[in-house]
Amino acid sequence: MERVVDFEQPITELAVNADVREDVLIRVTLGSNQAVVHANTGQRYVGTNRLHWIVAGANRLATQIIGNIGAVADHADVVLHQRDDRRELRRLKGHTTPVTAMGRCRTLEKMLLVSASDGGTIRLWDVDTGEQLRQGEGAAQTSVLLTYTGPDGRPRIVSGSRTGKLRIWNPRLPVPPLTGLVVTRGFSDRAAREDLLNRGTLVQALKDVLKPGDEDAPTVITVEGAWGSGKSTLLELVKHRLATPPAEVPPGRRLTVFAADRRLWRSRTKPPKAEPSKIKLLARPLVVSFNPWRHQSSEQVWAGLAKAVTEAAEAAMMPHQNIRERYWFSRNAERVDRRHLQRRLWRRTFSPLLSLAGLGFGLSVLNTLTNLKLGWAWWLTVGLAATGLLHTGWRYLFARASAFLPGELFAGPVVSNAFAGNTTDPLIRDPYYNARAGYLYLVQHDVEALVKDLAVHHHELIVLIDDLDRCTPRTTAQVFEAINVFLSDDFPATKFVLGLDTTVVAAHVDNAYKELADARIVTHPDDPSPGWTFLRKLVQLPVRLPRTTADDVDQVLLAQLGPVHRERPAAELTAEAAITADAEVIKAATPYEVEREIVAIERHPEVREHLRRRLRAQPEQSVREEKRLLNSWQFYLRVLESTDVEEACHLVAVAEIATRWPAYLHRLRGGWQELAGAVDDDVRWGATIAKLGFAYSDRKAEENLRELLRDCDAQAVAWLASRLF
Repeated sequence: MERVVDFEQPITELAVNADVREDVLIRVTLGSNQAVVHANTGQRYVGTNRLHWIVAGANRLATQIIGNIGAVADHADVVLHQRDDRRELRRLKGHTTPVTAMGRCRTLEKMLLVSASDGGTIRLWDVDTGEQLRQGEGAAQTSVLLTYTGPDGRPRIVSGSRTGKLRIWNPRLPVPPLTGLVVTRGFSDRAAREDLLNRGTLVQALKDVLKPGDEDAPTVITVEGAWGSGKSTLLELVKHRLATPPAEVPPGRRLTVFAADRRLWRSRTKPPKAEPSKIKLLARPLVVSFNPWRHQSSEQVWAGLAKAVTEAAEAAMMPHQNIRERYWFSRNAERVDRRHLQRRLWRRTFSPLLSLAGLGFGLSVLNTLTNLKLGWAWWLTVGLAATGLLHTGWRYLFARASAFLPGELFAGPVVSNAFAGNTTDPLIRDPYYNARAGYLYLVQHDVEALVKDLAVHHHELIVLIDDLDRCTPRTTAQVFEAINVFLSDDFPATKFVLGLDTTVVAAHVDNAYKELADARIVTHPDDPSPGWTFLRKLVQLPVRLPRTTADDVDQVLLAQLGPVHRERPAAELTAEAAITADAEVIKAATPYEVEREIVAIERHPEVREHLRRRLRAQPEQSVREEKRLLNSWQFYLRVLESTDVEEACHLVAVAEIATRWPAYLHRLRGGWQELAGAVDDDVRWGATIAKLGFAYSDRKAEENLRELLRDCDAQAVAWLASRLF
């Protein structure tokens, strides 16, 4: 025992304010009066009242230990049970007189149970094993218990008796590390880089199906799942599994002005025919990711798809600048005004020194006609002309052609007027691009030629299309039309993997093709609308993602918040003898100075267990929703600068309210305390909910909200919610 304070009146309630751990205050209720004392000294506190107290009521014979485990007094025994079905887990035996009060005692590793009896004994229990860890002998019946953390980091037990004695006990448990501020800074909605949901076999199966070389394999595959089910992550994992190291390609010679001039002189050439080989080389997968929701019109969809395919093809076939310039110049030279472009090339290749030589020649003629006696003018003219010819010859034979022609000719297919910037040279625009149909035809032609060249280089194109359910109905239809073009006989073998929510995409197709809504002849007998039949005809392999379950929560928390901190092995807890109460009042305790490790609050075992339990209790398991809740929880921890374990657990409920019921927060504002007070009274709860504006259609939301408040300390959650919202 550390301290005894005598109030000479029965103690009916205790409360602690631990905002400042070095100066913990204890509020003692004595009938209709209250007194506040310093826990470290036992002296009366004189000052302004603190705002928030953690209250322990009198004769608390039932308590929640942690999660779904509760404790209830049964005469001299303490019964541990499951709170949901009241199933008995363990019976703690040790007291010889009826149990009069119970409470919780927190350590870093686990939550312990404190019990007091009519005979004055106080016992500390390990609820996991049922072992009694400590025992204290009081002088009178204990009516109320309270625990807090002392300045040395060790837990303290406060007991109040009917004789007015306030006793502060130090069970001398091992000193846990200090709890520090939250260190993780939230999580984005980007696809994860690791498999958090144990879908490795699914990823491997998709990789085997997409492996190049099988002409009869499915060409359109859908990865189907609801919002937040992990479709994007699965596609990324498949992409990384299919990725192959780029082939080593020699850089080749650069495209000089001379080579470009010869190419422009030539007539249109046919692509070289590949000579048959007895050895058939294995095709390499070329994976292209395309996000259609960034595009709206059909032109933008095709332009985006062409850009994605082009960039991937360049990385595979043309890793060096020299190869890229030669390839695209040869392709683009087929459709531009070559003679006009050739004349432009000549004019730009001529050295500026030749112009200066022309000026020198004029000066020399003027010198001859006027007898200015400038004999050096002829020599200057000859020198400039000779230097200019040499400079022009060097440019023509050795300089890059890209330095004298529009850059679009060497960077990809030439673009249309609709997408060309103001700097695009009008000489390189094909007239067919001015028409919408002509533009689409030529873009398809560019992509087709590129895919055929990929096939020649033993690459098979695999296109991953994600977030199709985010697009507008018209964009979704345009993507499907583009896929149909790729599936035509003109294109080499190309495979598509679509990440989508089938319910949303089928509705998009129905909306885009409303004229088919009444055409029952196009609807499959098992489909509710033409949109579902369209997907049935297009997709050869539908892959439905398995539902995310509560069992996946542990792995998600481990990946996002890191491992749970565990205490280092300490001395046996039962090594000390019983704590006696015969000692006199101890003066101010000397703080226990010890170098202690600081543990981020999200790695505290009790906090992690609370997070785990609440995430597993969500009606719909979704990694995206779990990230939203964790982001809100971490943000509120930063707002309050909280390192208190119990407050962090309460904030989990606050974050859950903010993320699960955002549509109702404006109704709940100002009514948090009323809700917390009515959570156990059906009549009062119904009146409070009606007062806050909840209608019959909102009954499911208010039932779930009540279930959440029942599962936590409703008053503490209400107090925090009123501060934050």
